[in-house]
Amino acid sequence: MKPNNLLRILLALMFVFVSTQSYAKTLKWSMQGDSLTLDPHAQNEGPTTQVSRQIYEALVTRGLDMSIGPQLATKWKAVDPNTWYFFLRDDVKFSNGQKMTSEDVVFSILRAKQPTSDFKEYISTISGVKAIDDYTVQIKTSKPNPILLNQLSNIFIMSKQWSTDNFVVAPQNWDAGQETFSATNAMGTGPFKITLREPNTKTVFKKNSKWWGNVEHNITEIQLLPIKNAATRVAALLSGEIDLVTDAPVQDLARISSSGGHKVESTPQMRTIFLGMDQAADKLRSGNTGDNPFKKKEVRQALYQAIDIEAIKKKVMRGLSEPAGIITFPGVTGYTKALDKRLPYDVDAAKKTIIGCRISKWF
Repeated sequence: MKPNNLLRILLALMFVFVSTQSYAKTLKWSMQGDSLTLDPHAQNEGPTTQVSRQIYEALVTRGLDMSIGPQLATKWKAVDPNTWYFFLRDDVKFSNGQKMTSEDVVFSILRAKQPTSDFKEYISTISGVKAIDDYTVQIKTSKPNPILLNQLSNIFIMSKQWSTDNFVVAPQNWDAGQETFSATNAMGTGPFKITLREPNTKTVFKKNSKWWGNVEHNITEIQLLPIKNAATRVAALLSGEIDLVTDAPVQDLARISSSGGHKVESTPQMRTIFLGMDQAADKLRSGNTGDNPFKKKEVRQALYQAIDIEAIKKKVMRGLSEPAGIITFPGVTGYTKALDKRLPYDVDAAKKTIIGCRISKWF
C-alpha cells in the first residue's frame, strides 16, 4: 500500500499547520520521534533525514515531481560510462562563514563510504573521487551506474575543516552507542542552523543568514518538539501549542481539517508497504522446520489474493492510500504503469490453491 497521509512544507517537510499562525516567525513543529543523531552519515532514517535536510545539502536534490535538479552542484556530465564531473556553486558558505569547495565534497563522499556510515550502500559503486579545482569534482565508478544522481541526492556535504577540528572525520558509530561531537552538533550549508539540541525534548533551528538559496518565507526559527503519544500530539496542535505536525494519525485528519484554525495539506508519500515472504530458504527458519512453502509462487499468490486490500484502504488508511501492484513508486526510475495492477481479491481461489498445495505435499 502507498500511504499518502504525510504532508509537505518548505524543503520537503510534510505538514499539518495552523493557518492562524501563518505570519509567525517561530514555527513549532512536532512529530512522534526525534532525530536519532545529527551526524548526517550515521543513520538513514526518516525523521533523522528530515532534520538533516534543514541543515545539510547534497550535490543534487529532488523536486516535488521527483526529478533530479541542482543543489550544491549547478551542472554535471558523464564523460564516459564510469567518469562524472560535477561543477559546484562558487557562492556557497557553511553557516560559520567558511566557503565550501571541492575538498569538502571529496571529504564528505569518502566519509559517507566509511564502515560506520549508514549511507555507504548508496555510493558503493564510487571507486574514486577527487578535486580537479576548487569548484570541480571528478567521481569515478567501478561500473556504469545509471542511478548515481539519485543516490547522491542522499549524501550530505560537510565541512572538512569543521569535521577535522572536532575529531569527527568518520561517521558516528550509532549502532555501538558511540557519542561524538557530530551527533549533537551540526554545521552545514542549508537554510537553517541548529542553536540548541536537547535530544527527544527540543531542537532549535535558526535561519542561516549565510545560505546561498533564495526561497521566500518568514520563518526565522523552527522549534522541533517531539511528542511520542499521537493523541497528545494532536491535542497540542488543536490547542495551538504546536503549529505543525508531520505525522498526524489518519483517523484525526478530518477532525483537524474541520477545525477553523487548521488546514491539512497532503501529497503522496514515496513509500510502499508490503508483506514480504521468504522465497530463498529451502527450509522454514522457525516453527515447523519442513520445506519452505513460500518458495512456491502458487502459495505466495494464494496469500496475496486472500488479502482484502480495499478493506485496508477504507478502514485502516481511511481512504488515504492506493493499492500497489508493484513495489516501485510512480516517479521513481523503473516504475512501469502497465505492471502496477493487482490480481483480484479472491478468497475462494486462495483456498483452492492451498488445498491443491497440501494434496501435492508442498507443505
